[in-house]
This record gives sequence, structure tokens and C-alpha cells, in this order.
Amino acid sequence: MHIKKQSYALPSDFKFPQAYLDLMAKGLPDIDPWWWLAPYKDSEIYWANTLHEQFPSRLLVPFAKHGGSDDVACFDGSDTSSDPKVLHIHAFCSPGWEHRGEANNFTEWLRKAEIEAAEFKSEGNEDKSE
Repeated sequence: MHIKKQSYALPSDFKFPQAYLDLMAKGLPDIDPWWWLAPYKDSEIYWANTLHEQFPSRLLVPFAKHGGSDDVACFDGSDTSSDPKVLHIHAFCSPGWEHRGEANNFTEWLRKAEIEAAEFKSEGNEDKSE
């Protein structure tokens, strides 16, 4: 896989939600099968560029990737409220088929991801996702 090393520009007037910034400051929890993009700058840039190329009409700010699929959790970059929706975007599909769901905000998304992580781990999958 070739990772593009160019910088990704956030959509103008986009603000990360405070709940996300607070979590980044105190430490990101294990939400396997999801993994955080922020600690892996090359991956973060790769997914931002890939989604922009595939879905240029959308303003997406990716922050987590599902290890078992091409699903990416993204902030809605067109939302300048400082508490944007989280969109589940499926990469590598035709435009119009990428939307896989959403959460009203980061806090709601994180609750769902933590529930999914607990279920995933209870099924004995701790070491099976990437």
C-alpha cells in the first residue's frame, strides 16, 4: 500500500468536538475492532486523502478505522457547530453507497464503539482484528 505523505487540510471553520479533544489529551481507550487514526499520522493522512478522492462532494474528517472492514468513522466536516455528527463511511465503493450510518455526535459514537468493543472482546477476538 502506498501512503501519501502530503498534508491534509481540515475543512474551513471545522472544529473538533471538545469530547474528542479531551479524550485525546487523557489517552485513547481500546475500542478494538476500531482503531484510532490520530496516533498513526500516515494512516490518518492516507484515509483523509482516499476518502476525499473517492467522495469529493463530502467534507469528511476521519478519526477511526474499523479493523474488519473498509468502514471509517468521520466527523461531518461541513458541520461547524463544534459538535458534529459522526458518519460511518464505507471506502472503496461507488459514490452514493458509502453511507453506512451515523451518530448524532462523538459522545454517542464512542458509547456505541465501546459497546461493540466489549462484545468483540467477549467473543474472544482480542488478537484477531487489525
